Amino acid sequence: MPLSPSVKITAQALLLAGLFAGLYVWHFGWQSPYRFELEWDEEVQLHDSRLMQVHIKRSYESRSLFSRRDAVRLETDISFNAGPPLGLFRQRFAPDDVALIDQLNQVWYIATTPSAMAVGRKPDPSSPPFWTFGPGQPVQQAGAADKLPAAFTRWNVMPDTAGPEGLAPFHQTLLKLDDKMRHWAAHPRPNGEDTIRLRPRS
Repeated sequence: MPLSPSVKITAQALLLAGLFAGLYVWHFGWQSPYRFELEWDEEVQLHDSRLMQVHIKRSYESRSLFSRRDAVRLETDISFNAGPPLGLFRQRFAPDDVALIDQLNQVWYIATTPSAMAVGRKPDPSSPPFWTFGPGQPVQQAGAADKLPAAFTRWNVMPDTAGPEGLAPFHQTLLKLDDKMRHWAAHPRPNGEDTIRLRPRS
């Protein structure tokens, strides 16, 4: 029994829809086509001049499929070797961005700065949100009155200035310290935050 014209049209439409869906998943994966990531390995210098390598991945959402210039950062993932007995450390921060990774007396410190998405929040470089972890100590957020150690005088993780298009050349590369500092000097954080000394613990 031959198929009616309406059944043929429906079958063709379903086939076409399946083809477009397959092409979409093949090109964009299962996430929104407006979402994208930039990631690299970055040399981070600790307060005692040690150099370590940190994998940085920042996730963004663009307002346009045709340009990444107008995009908002959603989250930042970091991973690095914290040494024995801790090993590989991985953590996601959303929506804040990571500004400092440092170590003192076997305790690791990770400080963050507010995201542009956090409406109504103003960054306070003298009292940034930060997390600590170490041997026998899980990752935990510091209390409201806690301050970073006085030895930590500067941020050491490059900010996402000047936006995704400016950072795109670093994608899937090793960002050496000299190249990082040249880029950072040309694209500092706003409001002079890069030069403000962090206060010691109370």
